Parts: sequence; structure tokens; C-alpha cells
Amino acid sequence: MDVNQMFGIMDFIMVGAGLYLLYAWYLLKFKNQIKEGVLIQSGGFKRCKDIEGYKKYIAPKLLLFALCALASGALGLYSDYVKPVNNYVYLGCTGLFFVVLVLFVRYIKKAQTMFF
Repeated sequence: MDVNQMFGIMDFIMVGAGLYLLYAWYLLKFKNQIKEGVLIQSGGFKRCKDIEGYKKYIAPKLLLFALCALASGALGLYSDYVKPVNNYVYLGCTGLFFVVLVLFVRYIKKAQTMFF
């Protein structure tokens, strides 16, 4: 397996993760269900003090994280299999994804202290 195939597999995983996070956002926003294992640990839903406040706080951040993961994976797949893009654009998108990832983890930790 060469390096391009490995990056292609990672990009498929990123797109899948982005789609799964979009599904978790859809459940949170429209079905009023919190996807355990993604946003909170299993069994943590019962300990939430303010469920509506938690949903309002975390839903836009989850949507941004999902869209960044999806965009990063899609750009990588496009670059790997269709037409190579500029390395700076690819690295910039990947860097943006990692910044959003770190911020999302911080917001999840803050939400756990605020609402649980």
C-alpha cells in the first residue's frame, strides 16, 4: 500500500465521520435526541440538568465540526482521485479541521461542567 492509498482511506474515514456527525446533529436538532457516545458518555443523558440549554449550546458547534470534517475529507478525496489541489490549500483545510477539533473538544468539556 502506497502513501496515496493510505491518505485515500483516511479521507474516506473523514467523510464517514462527517456524515455521522451530521446525523448526530440532525437527531439533536430535529428529533430531540442526544446521540450517546458522540456528545455524552453512555448513561449521561439522565444526569443532564438542562437538556434544552445543552442542545442550544452544542448544536451549532456540532454542525460546524461536522461540516469541517466533511469538507476536509471531501477535499482530500478530490485531491487523491480526481485532480490534485494545491498543497497549501490541502494543508490549510486540514489545519482548519484540527483547530475546529480542538475547539470542539474544549466546548464539550465546558458543556459537561455547565450542564451535568
